[in-house]
Amino acid sequence: MSKKIFFLILLICVPLFLTGCIKIDFKTGTNETIGIFKSIDAGNIWEQKTSLLSQGKEKQNISKVNPTKMLFSLNDSQIIFLGTRENGMYVTFNGGNEWQNIFIPKGKINDIAIDPKSKDIIYVAYYNKILKIQNLKKELQEIFIENQKNKFITSLAIDWNNPNKIYAGTTDGTLLQSLNSGQSWNMIESFNKKNETKNKIKKILINSRDNRILYIVTTNAGIFKSIDQGKNWQEITLGLEKFINGKNIFDVTFDSNKNEKIIVATIHGLIKTDNGGKTWQELKLLSLPGAMKIYSVAINPKNSQEIYYGTNGAIYKTNDNGITWIVKKMPTSNAIKILLIDPNTPATIYAGISKEE
Repeated sequence: MSKKIFFLILLICVPLFLTGCIKIDFKTGTNETIGIFKSIDAGNIWEQKTSLLSQGKEKQNISKVNPTKMLFSLNDSQIIFLGTRENGMYVTFNGGNEWQNIFIPKGKINDIAIDPKSKDIIYVAYYNKILKIQNLKKELQEIFIENQKNKFITSLAIDWNNPNKIYAGTTDGTLLQSLNSGQSWNMIESFNKKNETKNKIKKILINSRDNRILYIVTTNAGIFKSIDQGKNWQEITLGLEKFINGKNIFDVTFDSNKNEKIIVATIHGLIKTDNGGKTWQELKLLSLPGAMKIYSVAINPKNSQEIYYGTNGAIYKTNDNGITWIVKKMPTSNAIKILLIDPNTPATIYAGISKEE
């Protein structure tokens, strides 16, 4: 592990030329369509958001990016950070109408985290590094470098009560922690007890009402919970074993209206807990269990009855906690990997569509 600081120019405060926004009609969209889509009417009508502010005369857009992460800025849902699989990182200041490059070298962004008490400090998981950006200006710091071959940083989380405390997960199930904003790091747990090379940490979640409660979401070993900020851990997904492929998790979301309600998107389907993992039950879907991959799930932050999930080429929505479902076909056969609901205006939803890796 090592650390170094260098300076780069972020390409967001220079003379720019705006390319035209690409609109895709659902009748003319191709099966290969990817990128960012936005709905302002709770998922009925979708528009692709591709406009890119770029240097020079050559027009560019982001219609061909594979999104990996989307994240709202603090207290301003018009500002959104976008990580991609091949093209680095972008930001919009107007709800996706125009995107701008953040000059991180092209490549895969695995995760993005914002300092909960300073919107100008951003952390980025980039291959085997953790990058720290301040003020979106000229300073970019490499605050962590993993020297072990083929071991990458896959997830990040920051303690909302103490932003000096940062958590990072890796491809081999290692959980790292920094207590000083990334100046030094320690391994606090490994969730790869059986040396399962594919058991990466997909997400790190911190309870929004109690920062002592942490959840670690792994690829194949389920979800682990700590109630003492990572000192001790307990697997909470043993109850998922009764569902075929229930522990093969693609996405997880909290219900912000209820303290310990979690919904997981698995190969089996959608499965929820209302008590922090003590018991689990599946949501009834239109498809049979295991009939399709569910890549993403989101809950309306102002209405727990309204849930969305994304599959290959379609977004499903319920207004009654899963009793009935509405299907919206998207202009693609690719995977809806990201669903992001505006916390201030929940009728505004963003979808990130990617090709399979």
